[in-house]
Amino acid sequence: MERLLASVAGLVLLLSGCTSDDEAKGSEPAATTMTTTASGRDGLPGERVEIYPYAGARLAVVGVAAEDTLHVRTGPGVEFDVAFDLQPLATHAVATGHNRSVADGGFWSEITADGRTGWANSSYLLQRGQTTDVTAALFPTPAERAKADSMDDLGRAVARHRASTEPSPRIVVVDGPTVGDLGEITVDVIGLGDDAQSGERLKVFAEPLPARPRFTVRTVEATALCSRGVTEDGLCV
Repeated sequence: MERLLASVAGLVLLLSGCTSDDEAKGSEPAATTMTTTASGRDGLPGERVEIYPYAGARLAVVGVAAEDTLHVRTGPGVEFDVAFDLQPLATHAVATGHNRSVADGGFWSEITADGRTGWANSSYLLQRGQTTDVTAALFPTPAERAKADSMDDLGRAVARHRASTEPSPRIVVVDGPTVGDLGEITVDVIGLGDDAQSGERLKVFAEPLPARPRFTVRTVEATALCSRGVTEDGLCV
């Protein structure tokens, strides 16, 4: 469904292992330029790739289920020990600018967070862009707003509706659901067909209903998940 430019679009990020691990679940947009150094020259597997995320990029964890964590390892690959974990809504990781392409293991980036350094699969690392209210764009009239018997079903239905033009997006509930005066759930949609924007984070608010279906959409906020960086205005570049 753990956030690249066009010229390496053939680089496929493979998933092997459980959903809580740090491996890719699908392909991401590739980069237009890159250079590599010979495998093993710096004692690490694979090839060094000079490509986004560049040094200093502030990264958010994306596409990691609410009950899971993103494993950050001591090296670029699942054979390395876990150095520490990041939560599904973590937004404070910073790229060092060291990235590697690992055979049969995807694309990995070195990051720092909370004074610690490690490697994470790049398909779970993106930069957050601007947040907009997309309720009217999704449901032009109140009568058209989605309804469901559970917040989980409602969040996934909204995500599918939002990504209806994409062939195979990865839809992951990353927070919630919770129910109080309003129901809330946050869903990541990863795998958008856009070089600049690889996904969206949708926060869905719903009104509880007295009868079935039990929830109807009240508002939907979408945060862009950017592949190559963001402008000062929060636009994907």
